[in-house]
Amino acid sequence: MPNLLKTIITYAITFGLSAFLVWFSVKNLSSNDIQAIKEAIAKARLWLLFPIVLMGVLSHWSRAVRWKYLMQPLGYKPSTANTMFAIMIGYFANLGLPRFGEVLKCTILAKYEKIPADKLVGTIITERAFDVVCLLLIFGITFLIQIDFSIDYLKALYTKWTMQRDGGTNYLSWIGLAMVIVMILVVIFRKRIASLGFIKKIIEILKNIWSGVMSFRTMENKGGFLFHTIFIWGMYYGMILLGFQCLEATQHLGIKPSFSVLSFGSVGMIATPGGIGAYILIVNEIVQLYGIDKIYSNAISWIIWLVPTSILIAGGALSLILLPLYNRTKHVE
Repeated sequence: MPNLLKTIITYAITFGLSAFLVWFSVKNLSSNDIQAIKEAIAKARLWLLFPIVLMGVLSHWSRAVRWKYLMQPLGYKPSTANTMFAIMIGYFANLGLPRFGEVLKCTILAKYEKIPADKLVGTIITERAFDVVCLLLIFGITFLIQIDFSIDYLKALYTKWTMQRDGGTNYLSWIGLAMVIVMILVVIFRKRIASLGFIKKIIEILKNIWSGVMSFRTMENKGGFLFHTIFIWGMYYGMILLGFQCLEATQHLGIKPSFSVLSFGSVGMIATPGGIGAYILIVNEIVQLYGIDKIYSNAISWIIWLVPTSILIAGGALSLILLPLYNRTKHVE
């Protein structure tokens, strides 16, 4: 299959999935529900959006500084402004073309800071490796700080799937049987499975993540890198925690629900471009677990998603304008 056709199919599936998830998240809402959501957003404490936006901008600035630390061992020290512009344009591009932004931000920085693009790709792998580790840690914290809630939720899922339905169908039994069969097949055909293209890619990705994490040992400013890593995720967490304060119905939601939204919501951001559809759907379901009515859970889901997405759109568009102007002034000086 030609690469262009594969690319078109990939994008079509991605955006098709995003559109479906947006529809799925609102399909059960009546006209009264939609009106209630609009009224809830209209009554929101919108002044809180300013500190939330500030947190979002600071997280991107911190990401730019952290990226610079990864370039220092390579012998390059780009300006923070150009690094920030490249990141914002990359995020902006990702909203339209999934993963294209990662390539674009390397290309932009290579052009304006004279850094080989292929060397920058390695730093991106290291960045993503640490983000994966951070996300896993956040999932662990989410579970540990609300063990009772997590266990009750898992019990509810277990009960749901083991209930006898449709004349005695036990879904969990069938799932368990299917897993056993799959495991047996994997053992029998492990060599053939290992030779499959997509399996090789998965193994390669895991190796790259591991090598990215291990590259931390040779980093010059380990303390600064760790500080900015914690700061970035701290800002993400703060945006959610403060976001709950926007609506009266969600003001009581604090540390534990915020960790749940941060961990599971991050999966939604990865699943579709900019989390379109997936993030709102996941956050909506998570917030309802804490006793919030679906009208308000839907409203807060849209607010929490729209703010960072607006930052990416506005920041990316502004960076496209400022990038050549900044470098023209820099060149004149």
